Parts: sequence; C-alpha cells; structure tokens
Amino acid sequence: MFAELKHYKNTDHFFFQSGQNLKEQSKDAPDLPGVYYIMRLAKGNIDLVYIGKAGAISQNGQFKEQGLRGRINNQQDGMPRQEFFEKKIRAEKIDGLDIYWFVTFDKQHRDLPAYVEGLLIQRHSELYGRLPEWNKEYSKKR
Repeated sequence: MFAELKHYKNTDHFFFQSGQNLKEQSKDAPDLPGVYYIMRLAKGNIDLVYIGKAGAISQNGQFKEQGLRGRINNQQDGMPRQEFFEKKIRAEKIDGLDIYWFVTFDKQHRDLPAYVEGLLIQRHSELYGRLPEWNKEYSKKR
C-alpha cells in the first residue's frame, strides 16, 4: 500500500473479527519498534482507517515505550483496544479488520517509528486531504 514500507522485511499482518481475542490474534506481532495500519473490510469495501506507531525513543537512544504487540493491544479513545474494535465493528457493520505491522528499527533498519508514521500520514493526507478516519489528530507529540 505504501512504497515507504516495501524495504522492511520484518512485517506481517493478521485479521480481527468480532468475538475474537485481540491478544491471541496479534500474538505474532513482535514487541519491537515500528508502525502499523488498520484496514476496515465492510460492505464490500476496504478502507485504511488508522495509522499508528509503537516505540518512543529517549534522548539516550533507548526505546522507552511498548513495541508493536503492546501498542496494538493498548488503548484507543480511552478504552482497551479490544473493546474499541468490538464497538467499531458493531457500529460500522465491519466484517473484519486487517492489521499490518512493520518493524522499522532493528539490525537492518534504524528508522524511528515516529518518522515513518509521519511519512505515512503525509502520504495519506496528500491523497485524501485528511487523516485516516480513526486518527483523531496528528501532532509531533502524541
């Protein structure tokens, strides 16, 4: 989907549907820094609805926040992500979510997740003139 992500080799995706356990579905996502995006499958359409990052780096070069698996399972809109997804699936009549993840900072790549997330948000904004539907805002500090 994004040319900026093609060179990352530590990547995969998983599906999430109503009634499934998000922690179980995301068990293969590593706790490493990276980016992820969420595709909504509903009413015969596939739409990108969210772009996120996992891993904030400290001044000393150490990552201080959770990796991809932890972030995917954290919170959104003040509720556990499992609950958020279930609520959205019901409200928007979603058939399923396809969640793609990419490790951006490892032995092969040294790309900060916030930088890559910014590139993806920029590309989406250039194409559609707005943020993905479930991204409430984009700012330097999140």
